[in-house]
Amino acid sequence: MRFLALLILGLVTATSAPAEPLPVAPSAVGFRALEVPGIEAVAWYPTLQTAPVTTVAGNKIFVGVSVVRDAPIAGAAHPVALLSHGYSGLWRNQAWLAEHLARAGFIAVALNQPGTTFGDMDPDWARDLALRPQQVSRVLDALLADPHLGPRIDDARISVVGHSLGGSTALLLSGGLFDPSLLVEACGEDRDKLLCTLYRAGGLTKAMAPVSARDPRISAAVLLDMEGIHAFTPDSLARLPVPVLALVSGVEDPALPLGWEGRTQAARLPAATSRYAEIPGATHFSFMSTCREGAAQLLGEEAFVCEGETAPRPELHAEIARMVLTFLKSGTQLAFPLQSP
Repeated sequence: MRFLALLILGLVTATSAPAEPLPVAPSAVGFRALEVPGIEAVAWYPTLQTAPVTTVAGNKIFVGVSVVRDAPIAGAAHPVALLSHGYSGLWRNQAWLAEHLARAGFIAVALNQPGTTFGDMDPDWARDLALRPQQVSRVLDALLADPHLGPRIDDARISVVGHSLGGSTALLLSGGLFDPSLLVEACGEDRDKLLCTLYRAGGLTKAMAPVSARDPRISAAVLLDMEGIHAFTPDSLARLPVPVLALVSGVEDPALPLGWEGRTQAARLPAATSRYAEIPGATHFSFMSTCREGAAQLLGEEAFVCEGETAPRPELHAEIARMVLTFLKSGTQLAFPLQSP
């Protein structure tokens, strides 16, 4: 399957008042593992310690992030961003965004999600749709209990950021109701849309009961080229209790149709408490780490993981991070432009 193959190859090696300003983040980024039974989870955060520096989340394909392992966290009352990867992904996928968040004063946490993570794939993953958001909630439990990071958290400002399938995870955690029958009906017999192919192969059926996995600790959600909006009931989307930012790739891909997915998000998310933007020049994989020079040649027929963009990926990352931070710093006051005219 094209979608699975490319991810494996690419990844293997709230109040009405504006939020308080974030503390000025030190230049270094701390990094430590979290203790979560059965789940690999890691955290990035601001620190004053500048050495020794090591690199995480890098391999022959992707550029990694410079961190100081197990450094003490600087400051207090940090907002949290929980990062959920896509189908067959890894916690390394959005390390670049975690770095931006940490430098802005956030604690950013990412996890490998058993059952839908590379190296731990359940062929019937879609039969238990509550599992992914429950895994994220378990990691949040561990973070809040962590003796190093837990006492430094602003527990009123906990957001969830999901890429691709992780976007559906983020919406579930935010109060969206996932009705399998809606997605089955929307997909019909379609064999071109990768979303439909993945859910069908994963065991999703029309007879399955709707799924709710709201975590009341979540105060905001960010969807990065999410797939699955047709599964969420319009009523639950209209009543989402948290603000939502949806960013989608601007480069059209017939297997990930912009009109069918991204622009449906724009139409269905509540206008008063959500923002939507298309990232010109970005592909679905622009939300993953920057590719190393020569990575496309190593990937061969899967080179589109690193190609197809019409702007350099670091520039796209800078713009995406700017939008995400603007949104997360705004509280419920969303009267701001995401993109310049």
